[in-house]
Amino acid sequence: MFVEARTRPVLTEVCRRLGYPDSDAALLRHHTNAVYAVGDVVIKIAPASFGLERARAMVAVVGWLEARGFPTVGLHSALVQPLQVDGHAVTVWRRLDPAHDQPISVAELGALLRQLHALPIPPMPLPVLRPIHSVERSVARSTILDGNERDLLMGRLKVLAARLDALGFPREASLIQSDPQTRNALRRFDGTPVLADWDGAALGPREWDIATVAVHCRRFDPPGHTPFAEFTTTYGWDATAWPQFEELCQLRELQMIATNARKSRPGTEAADEVHRRIAGLRDDGAELTRWHIL
Repeated sequence: MFVEARTRPVLTEVCRRLGYPDSDAALLRHHTNAVYAVGDVVIKIAPASFGLERARAMVAVVGWLEARGFPTVGLHSALVQPLQVDGHAVTVWRRLDPAHDQPISVAELGALLRQLHALPIPPMPLPVLRPIHSVERSVARSTILDGNERDLLMGRLKVLAARLDALGFPREASLIQSDPQTRNALRRFDGTPVLADWDGAALGPREWDIATVAVHCRRFDPPGHTPFAEFTTTYGWDATAWPQFEELCQLRELQMIATNARKSRPGTEAADEVHRRIAGLRDDGAELTRWHIL
């Protein structure tokens, strides 16, 4: 299982190669990846299922973005990356300000995505976004879903897939981050906001990134708080004017639920939150159920 007891030995080996004492390492997060901070670097350990080739593609994208002057967190230059340690792909990043005192705003996120989506298609091979396949795979692999929950998720997926398949996206495909949110952005120590977390970098519709921001605004922000309008202003295009945008947001929500259902273990707080989100899909009315961050 992808737990701290599994990743601590990997961390120890990476710290040895860097010449840093692993006793100084602090765990920042252990969910999609294990993320540790030590000294002037952040070490990200991917689950074994992520694969070295995907990590190589991510490293290539980050290098390409940096060469074009895009504001992104950079890789630490002391090691050739990615590393492979005990079956895990590992990347080591330059440590930036976690922005606790001055959180990244949704408006700043809009400016970052506007700049990202304006870039040309990168020259390296990249995966193509396939959210429908992602939901199907995650639901099939989950160990926490019961039969009724599986039927609900797959039934909704069938309806949304049919509706979106019949319509084209209004904007061209581009390089997308695929999970843009304020928690996936940091600040340089001079205050400049930068985009981080390129695990899901792909070619896909720009609207997917925009829908991700919209979902985070409506599912995680307090009721009555509507920062998505601030995002729209800095991004420069109002996605809500596209009639199918709401359906795309619903597909993005479905993918988020399915992904967390696949990652969560029975009897955990994460599993409880997944069940609560699925129950909310049945009960959502004019006021959507608010989600807890996993």
